[in-house]
Amino acid sequence: MRIGELAKRLNVATSKIRFLEKQGLIRPIRLSSGYRDYDDGAIETLQIILQAQSFGFTLQEIDSSFIETKGQGLRCGYIIKRLTGKRHELDRHIEQLLALRTRMTNTIEELEQRLAASHQASPNRTKHRSLKAGVA
Repeated sequence: MRIGELAKRLNVATSKIRFLEKQGLIRPIRLSSGYRDYDDGAIETLQIILQAQSFGFTLQEIDSSFIETKGQGLRCGYIIKRLTGKRHELDRHIEQLLALRTRMTNTIEELEQRLAASHQASPNRTKHRSLKAGVA
């Protein structure tokens, strides 16, 4: 099948397929006319690539997986191992983001307390400042 049909079947742009070909992840047959010809194996390979990308795998990681399993296919045990590793990586990112969120929340609360304390300490000065800010 030609690149346009393949792109339509997988709902991707032809430019993405050409890019993946340039990266060496898919290899179509070149017809004498120069057109690319993709077999059913290309559909399966592209589906694997697209799903792996949706899980956060980089093209380099995907390429490494293809190299590691060359001739054997991506077996379930191998896929489970790689997905488990990616999930651990995701868990670490989530922990880091939660810690960052906690630090932000604490800083916001501290700043709100300072602001409230400064309003109580000098209510006239605070009103005066906001009037000046509004006049400018």
